[in-house]
Amino acid sequence: MTRHRVLLIRPWDAPGAGSGCCTGAADSCVEGRHEDSALARQRADQRPLGEVYRVVRAGLPAEIAVEIVDPRNTLFLLPAIVRDGRRHRRPWRALLRDLVRGTGYAAIIVDGRVVSESGLPPAEQALHIVRRALASSADLSCRSSRRSGRWPACRC
Repeated sequence: MTRHRVLLIRPWDAPGAGSGCCTGAADSCVEGRHEDSALARQRADQRPLGEVYRVVRAGLPAEIAVEIVDPRNTLFLLPAIVRDGRRHRRPWRALLRDLVRGTGYAAIIVDGRVVSESGLPPAEQALHIVRRALASSADLSCRSSRRSGRWPACRC
């Protein structure tokens, strides 16, 4: 059975770990314990993505990987799009288009295909988008397997 992966791309304006003097970790602040207003904003900015992650993760089988990725981590993201897309037999032209779109604002990528890029949808809508893309990806993989003679290996 072909592995599936969902990548949730964190919005560009969401700060990453390491922002501020202590990253919000208890007992690691070099300036003593304090409340950082930027950290509070960061947590508020990350809540919608966290909610999308929780709903998508809960709504999918455990064997489907769901990952949150920083869009600046192109050393991971771009090869992951290519690997996932080739695993699901996506054409190179479509993969190149998705490589450009893959770091888009709050993109959602399913099996190397960008399925949402115009902003973070509400959690339930994101789950619907991901499920529809997974069904489409499974159908495409099975059709390709039938053509290449690997029909018995496909469990469609």
